[in-house]
Amino acid sequence: MKNARIALLASVAAAVVACAGTGALADITLIGTASIPGNATDKSGLTNVFGDKIPHNRLGSFGSSIDYTGKGDLYIAPNDRGPNNGETPFRPRFQTFKIGIEPGGTPAVNVELVSTTLLSNESGEALTGLASAFSDKDQRLGARFDAEGVRISANGTLFMSDEYGPWVDEFSMDGKRLRRLAVPSRFFVDHPDADAEVEIISNAKGRVANRGFEGLAISPDKTKLWAIVQSPLIQDGGVSADHKHAGVNNRILEIVIATGATREFVYHMESHKHGVSELLAINDHEFLVLERDGAASKMRALYRIDITNATDVSKIDSLPFDKLPETITPVSKKLWLDFTEEKFGLKALPGGMPEKLEGLTFGPTLADGRRTLVVTIDNDLFADKPNWFWVFAVDAKDLAASVPMAEVAVPEHQ
Repeated sequence: MKNARIALLASVAAAVVACAGTGALADITLIGTASIPGNATDKSGLTNVFGDKIPHNRLGSFGSSIDYTGKGDLYIAPNDRGPNNGETPFRPRFQTFKIGIEPGGTPAVNVELVSTTLLSNESGEALTGLASAFSDKDQRLGARFDAEGVRISANGTLFMSDEYGPWVDEFSMDGKRLRRLAVPSRFFVDHPDADAEVEIISNAKGRVANRGFEGLAISPDKTKLWAIVQSPLIQDGGVSADHKHAGVNNRILEIVIATGATREFVYHMESHKHGVSELLAINDHEFLVLERDGAASKMRALYRIDITNATDVSKIDSLPFDKLPETITPVSKKLWLDFTEEKFGLKALPGGMPEKLEGLTFGPTLADGRRTLVVTIDNDLFADKPNWFWVFAVDAKDLAASVPMAEVAVPEHQ
């Protein structure tokens, strides 16, 4: 790490899959993969060690989300709340990476850590991953924060979705929170608790514990945000009578950045055993959704969705557990990419198919006109689990309606 260069494990695969998007079938090719060792350290300068022997400067858990800056090869990747399910005072932060992509090169994907930026609130006070750091009087005043999504604004600031609240916050590039966007009250529990089981039992509405805004998208023109919950809200069948995960109708919240106006749409999952990990805008009405289960290698897929004809359910307080009434039309949905396809060879990586595929962003356009798609994996800060980066190339015809992200002002780092 002395030269900010991270040891890489790179592989190149030639794999093509037919994808059912809108219009003609297109090709998706795996350009290559790269990994960072699970015991690598970041540039936070933090020196304390948690009781479970995890150094506070361990470089991991940033795979929950990633966004391309549009400037050269720079990417932003926030860390989630840290180890032990919110039981440690992990300091939320984001990492800035350089990801070099060279199809056919050796390596084809090269990753370098540039900097680490710690997060604070509007007053400059440190945010924390502690699940107990909430305010009993006003949830807006709590210090706990669990970043699960990130998108860069037109002004070069960062929008991050939080799993705890759930919130959508805006941060400066130096890590200071600028504002908290208004989210409809139905997404919040009335009685937050550090114990997930207690919280679920104590509430009749709001996000299920640990399953708030897991994915975040921004329109190519940077005027709208969309946040999606990992699984249905409690009142939408998010938990069963025995408090297990249930239901398949996830809400997508649309926010107009300038006015705060909102709409809500329904994303219907393939199974109640699944969850949504990420949302990425293709244009102002089509998105890629990363849906997966929690098993070792059974279901990891991207679906292409369209909200054009979907019903706005913002006036509907409760959704059915499974089948929707004829009055509610969910977003349209087509399988776009299956990560478990043998032709990609990802199940043969060291350690097998990772569980937590969670980050998704379009990267730069290649010389031949293809778009790059970067996928990241959250390793939960385990020293024996690498942090993976997967880079795909997508035929531009399949994303003809998408708009490459414009360059934004990103500070230079030492």
